[in-house]
Amino acid sequence: MLQQKIEGHSVAMMWPGQLCIINKRTKIKDLGDILLGNETVKSFEIINPLPVSLDEGIADITAYTTDVGGEAYGELLDTFKPDVIHVHTLMGLHNSFLKASRDRKIRLVFTAHDFFPVCPKVTMYRKGKICSCVDSCEKCGVCNVTALSLKKIQLLQSSLYRILKDSFFVKKIRKRHRDGYLSDVASDETVKPVGKPEDYQKLREYYFGLLKQMDVIHYNSNVTKTVYESVFDLPNNHIVSITHSDIKDRRIIKKFSDNMLRIRYLGPMGGAKGFFLLKAALDELWSEQQNFCLDVHFTPTELSPYMNVHNRYSYKDLGDIFEKTDVLVAPSILYETFGYTVLEALSYGVPVIISGTVGAKDILTKGAGIIVENITPEKLCSVFRSLTIGKLRAMNAAIVEKQPIMQIEDMTKQLEQICYGWN
Repeated sequence: MLQQKIEGHSVAMMWPGQLCIINKRTKIKDLGDILLGNETVKSFEIINPLPVSLDEGIADITAYTTDVGGEAYGELLDTFKPDVIHVHTLMGLHNSFLKASRDRKIRLVFTAHDFFPVCPKVTMYRKGKICSCVDSCEKCGVCNVTALSLKKIQLLQSSLYRILKDSFFVKKIRKRHRDGYLSDVASDETVKPVGKPEDYQKLREYYFGLLKQMDVIHYNSNVTKTVYESVFDLPNNHIVSITHSDIKDRRIIKKFSDNMLRIRYLGPMGGAKGFFLLKAALDELWSEQQNFCLDVHFTPTELSPYMNVHNRYSYKDLGDIFEKTDVLVAPSILYETFGYTVLEALSYGVPVIISGTVGAKDILTKGAGIIVENITPEKLCSVFRSLTIGKLRAMNAAIVEKQPIMQIEDMTKQLEQICYGWN
């Protein structure tokens, strides 16, 4: 949005806001211009949108598919008169908004940032691996027992929570929840399912109906496209890689130590992002050689002697982090639509080792890193065994000489030309 404002476009954002207890009528609240960075963007809050499930799952399917608010959306569109509507999530969005947009012949573009239309839990990750019954929705009723009650969601979407969410106590609760996100706790097969497979197939068909109204589907990687096309037929689509405004081209020729390989993992603790797989690989390697270390930014429940534990990091810390990194590893088991840490590492000249489920593999120049398809601890351990200072220097040189580092203005122009249809 900020880049488009810099280019001189008029930009507004509309987002799912408060769920009211008494007045259930959907309306649009004009919050005026809000300051983002050095630019202002118009902000419209949807009062009484659909519930936002985040990654907790969906149990009450009717509550997530109710269609109201057509009049309010029509009034907003007639007032603001957008040329393009760029949808970044289906969460909280009424079908009537898309209908009102199509009635006015406004171009609709959807960016698939995650897999929410495919999986109500977003990740398709189950019992330590990618769910084997995504097509049939056979286990959705069990996986979605974690869904928050509508009363809890109403609280999370309340104006009171908006005030309290950054308080110390609430931040601590949120941190604990995020640390547990994508944990390896297996679904309890003995629990009573919250829905039948056919219920979740109908929910997916509902989201398919929303996606079919888009003029263009924007995939940020081939991984995203492959997953969506495994369940949806969405012919009008384009792949455009992504970036963000803090990523700059900072590639340099790095110095590598002759006697210590410094491996960096920037993901959370948990199986989905591959931490336990990585630990298994490095535990095996440690039994053979002790000339490496692994830097992580959380406290593992089980420390290995090669681990260096650091505090959580912010974006401003990345320069120092990557200066002290020989190779970044992103060993995700789940599908990642893109994976910014890969591009961030490359932007500093750092070689990468990534699994084949990471969408950012699309951008990796030959020789700039290693892609491990069908990743296992044994395969990853073998990759680490093969690393030499010569290979690291060659990958670093390939990054500096040949690796494109997409800038935000380049991404925006591609989206405008390819997806918006602007010349």
